[in-house]
Amino acid sequence: MEKIAVIGLSCLFPGAGTPDAFWRNLIEAKDAKSPAPDEKMGVPVREYYDPRKGMADRFYCMQGGYVHDFEMDPAGFDIPAERVREADDVIRWSLHVARGALRDSGYWRNEEALARCGVILGNLSFPTKSSNRLFLPLYHQAVEGCLRDLLDDPGFRLVPFADARGASSDHGRISGYPAAAIARALSLSGPRFALDAACASSLYAVKLACDYLLSRKADMMLAGAVSAADPLFIHVGFSIFRAYPEEGQESAPLDERSGGLVAGEGAGMFVLKRYSDAVRDGDRIHAVILGTGLSNDGRGQSVLSPNSKGQVAAFERAYGDAGVDPRSIQYVECHATGTPLGDKVELNSMDAFFGRHEARPLVGSVKSNIGHLLTAAGMASMTKAILSMARGKIPGTIHLRHPQTSANRVITADSIPSETVPWPAGAGPKRAGVSAFGFGGTNAHVIFEAGDEGERPQAASGRTASGRPVHGGSGAAHRLAIVGMDAHFGSCRDLSSLYRASYEGAQPFIPLPEERWKGIEDLDSLLKQYGFEGGKAPEGAYV
Repeated sequence: MEKIAVIGLSCLFPGAGTPDAFWRNLIEAKDAKSPAPDEKMGVPVREYYDPRKGMADRFYCMQGGYVHDFEMDPAGFDIPAERVREADDVIRWSLHVARGALRDSGYWRNEEALARCGVILGNLSFPTKSSNRLFLPLYHQAVEGCLRDLLDDPGFRLVPFADARGASSDHGRISGYPAAAIARALSLSGPRFALDAACASSLYAVKLACDYLLSRKADMMLAGAVSAADPLFIHVGFSIFRAYPEEGQESAPLDERSGGLVAGEGAGMFVLKRYSDAVRDGDRIHAVILGTGLSNDGRGQSVLSPNSKGQVAAFERAYGDAGVDPRSIQYVECHATGTPLGDKVELNSMDAFFGRHEARPLVGSVKSNIGHLLTAAGMASMTKAILSMARGKIPGTIHLRHPQTSANRVITADSIPSETVPWPAGAGPKRAGVSAFGFGGTNAHVIFEAGDEGERPQAASGRTASGRPVHGGSGAAHRLAIVGMDAHFGSCRDLSSLYRASYEGAQPFIPLPEERWKGIEDLDSLLKQYGFEGGKAPEGAYV
């Protein structure tokens, strides 16, 4: 495939608001994880903490990779500064790294370039603290009324929850809206959407952004991810999964004694262009993307059980796409979260693939420094790999005492540096692979090569994204055949009934199915507050 250039990057990670600060922390072997503060969790932490696993409505791990003391500069966007200030962190962090990446690339406020630029954002579709402020009062009132009836106590009251009055409706748009907000704030006219591929979201975003560039449907793309869910929700959720280390244990990716992962938050962003265009336009190239590979495990034991076959398939597709010999890869930044099963399966997947090609790359995991940033984890991994190639050093994986080894010893203790080491010397260019494996078997691997490490051209502000048309291209488009179809819309359960309804002009809307509201239809006062008179929802194409 044609190579893709990374011409801009930015980050907001635990303990690091810039790539330089992030690199400094890695070289200094800094652990940026910290105990959960009350203001971050939104509740008195000690009231919800219990060191025992399996306790209902409690979390048993205090640690997290948190973004502290973030201050948003709301100026310079094409939306009102006040709206930026009031936005949820999922929006503000996304805008912050998008602006930072464009500034790094030299294309900030370049109208001609941004008119042919799009954005793909990995985003965790979980509640945020702001969305909770908007929606939890609804649940609060419903539960309070039910408990009052159940206890036969007319005076029963729950502890008051934060008042939702004045909360912006934007706070409820937590999935796709952050990508649209970036596009609007930066006047991007290219493709824009958010995706949730779990912990592989960052690499999926980069892969799809590359596809838009290669198909010439865009000339420049922002590709990144944000993880800004409610920390209390995350902590309780991962405690239910029993994924955290217990009290007295440590999260130590790639170490035999690791007790589990530590969740984190943050955001990162790249600016991507076709390599030939970046060279022509005099862009500084941080790194080059040679190939990408995605796969899904398909049916497995559970969403939490990694599958080596799916991971190997992602490797095979990436190196097949790039046409690169795996022996030319000097380093692989692993997904390695610190869960004993997950790390072991990943190393054995590498053993199967790289061992087959007689390759012996060094490996490591940035999650030992900042925790597992979920959807944004891959941004930290890719940024580390890019900076490592540029600086000619591989930061050590910290907290490593008893390194894991793979089944056939393709990966051994000597493969996992615990301290900073020089980039391996070799005849070929510096190359690194980056892996991300998410819940449900969403697997991704990206291959990077070092870019030019020269200085940025002085006339950056006068450059354009590309002289080529957005929807151009050198060859005819391939036609695709639709060979199967089906449909289920409301009362139309198949294509035949949908066709019949269309032909007869019939409206397939039906009343809301019974029990869909799970009892809220009996709470007349609450329904009236939200505009539903008589306890009824409007008819719709319900299934």
